[in-house]
Amino acid sequence: MPDSLKTSNLDLSLLVHTCDAYQKFWGGMLYSLDFNWDYDFVPVFWASEEINIHELEMDCRGLRYEPNKKITPILTGKTDKNGFSNRMKIALEKIHSKWVIYIQEDMWLISYPGNEILQKLINFAENQNADGIKIHTKLHYYDGYVLEYTPFKIGGVDILKYSAGENYLNTHNATIWNREYLLQNLVDGEDPWTNEINGSKRMCQKPHNHFHYNIHWYSQPGICEMGQESRDFYTLAPILDDRMSLKLKFKK
Repeated sequence: MPDSLKTSNLDLSLLVHTCDAYQKFWGGMLYSLDFNWDYDFVPVFWASEEINIHELEMDCRGLRYEPNKKITPILTGKTDKNGFSNRMKIALEKIHSKWVIYIQEDMWLISYPGNEILQKLINFAENQNADGIKIHTKLHYYDGYVLEYTPFKIGGVDILKYSAGENYLNTHNATIWNREYLLQNLVDGEDPWTNEINGSKRMCQKPHNHFHYNIHWYSQPGICEMGQESRDFYTLAPILDDRMSLKLKFKK
């Protein structure tokens, strides 16, 4: 694995973070990326533990499927759940873009934010010296989010700001992170839940500059719940399988 991985001129990458035990959810994420993502505009990195997605033999309803060659694999090594933050750190250190969209394997895409929107979000992040911009729908149970109004809009959508002081800043919902900032707030030995809670506390100990862009472009809260298939899994899996099997069947 090279020390420095190639990124686009946008200085933005997408990191899909997963563990090998969740391999059963990989197909849907890979299919949804193929249908929605612009790999040339925003490079994609896939961080698994010991299984390289390009060495997997995958099929969709009996038809051979190969993950897109433009996805760059990162192998972080095997850990238990308490090594989640270690693996996240290794993955982020392998990506050298300034900005990273962080998502997990259960956030199957249903659309794409759009190149223009992503460009404008990065411009906004640069101009405002943002630590991060969450890019997902604020669902009713995210009561830990303390947000305030700003005069900024992108694509007709308000940009909100996370209030100063205690706030729920380090959730694993899709976020455009300043990669160095996120690395500075990571410590080893945290499971996913501890990382969200304690990571938020660490971020709140210093002045912070986080924003929220309310956009619905992937399954929320995800197609997996505590390792098991959620309702969205049973809704999206057959749809994605149908689309991919047709694509593979009629691909020339």
